[in-house]
Amino acid sequence: MRVSDDNFYRILEPAKPPNSKDPTVQVSEALENPVGEVSLEDMVKPGGLAGIIVDPIVPSEIRRMAVQILTSRLNTAGVNETRVFLRKRLSSPTSPQVPSVEDPFRVLDPTTGIYTEIGKTSFGTSVNVEQELMSCGIRISIGMVLPHFASGFTGGPELVLPGASSIQTITKNRSLLMKSPSTPLTLTDNHVLSDSLEAYKLAGPFYSICFVPDGLGGIHSTFSGEMESTYRQAVSRYLQAHSPKIDRRSDIVLISAGRVLGMDLYHAVRVLSNALRAVKNGGTIILVAECSKGVGDSSFLDYAKRFRERKDLANELRYRFKLGGHVNLFLQDILEKYRVQVVSVLPDLYTRDSFQLKPSRTASEAIQKAVRAEGRDSKIIIISRGDLTLPAVELV
Repeated sequence: MRVSDDNFYRILEPAKPPNSKDPTVQVSEALENPVGEVSLEDMVKPGGLAGIIVDPIVPSEIRRMAVQILTSRLNTAGVNETRVFLRKRLSSPTSPQVPSVEDPFRVLDPTTGIYTEIGKTSFGTSVNVEQELMSCGIRISIGMVLPHFASGFTGGPELVLPGASSIQTITKNRSLLMKSPSTPLTLTDNHVLSDSLEAYKLAGPFYSICFVPDGLGGIHSTFSGEMESTYRQAVSRYLQAHSPKIDRRSDIVLISAGRVLGMDLYHAVRVLSNALRAVKNGGTIILVAECSKGVGDSSFLDYAKRFRERKDLANELRYRFKLGGHVNLFLQDILEKYRVQVVSVLPDLYTRDSFQLKPSRTASEAIQKAVRAEGRDSKIIIISRGDLTLPAVELV
């Protein structure tokens, strides 16, 4: 892309990774030095049954390695059997998570299987958790911290709700977005996250391994321990690694959705939440997402065609909430406050006519349009890994 010197402000991209230890060493050391005072061995009952639930966003080589280390330690501690479960992400832009012959995983599908109700949260969510996982006396999660437009961050309690919960429980949890929109830089005042934390506590103790990515395909750091404390420690480290400081908001922010989330529009628009801390009120966000797999979720397109006004969509979801529609509402909230352009291969029929986004074919073209709209003295921030980066304004 071409940006004039007069308009250029900064490029925000992942810092060069530290000289991190091999992930195998990281996992072993994390298990030897857990967050808090609860170790894996403290939770083990000799002769018991252990269950490990894994998030597929953890790279396959890393999750297999972590499972092998955990299984070995559990066997040494006297566990009779270890069962391994793989969370199924209903809206994953990648191919369905089908374990390879090397993976000892059983996929948990929230639309099928047997779920048992373990209680109700203070938000009114009836928590139905997969029965076989609940039957395990020792429960362990393997996840990764990443920004998420609904829960703030993935990892931790998300391995229980939505990870091991029924579709009805997931739907109720996500409907809480109608009451409390999320912001990725905080773990407070987030109803979706608070609901998930209550759900995991109803399920009983979980030991957790939580990875922090380095932004270039590797692992920055690894934590283990009781689920909530480990999750919070991993989020804190994530913000240290991936929350670059800027001294002011910019008129224009160009943000890349990344290789995975940029595969379809349904996932790409979620990355817009990561740009909000860097763009001024009423400014322009340029979303760069190839969308090689099209729009994505069918409900996302259906709601866009049926509800052109935010208030009409909000009323519909308030009384008949459906997964997919919450992403439409999130997008319409942003469109009310910012100009949004999208650089993709999608036809204008979808981007402009259905989703009310301003289409461009190249990033340079989008920048030229944005400068005309914001003024020739406008400043531009470029975020090369929008799926990872959480800019933070730091007043000098």
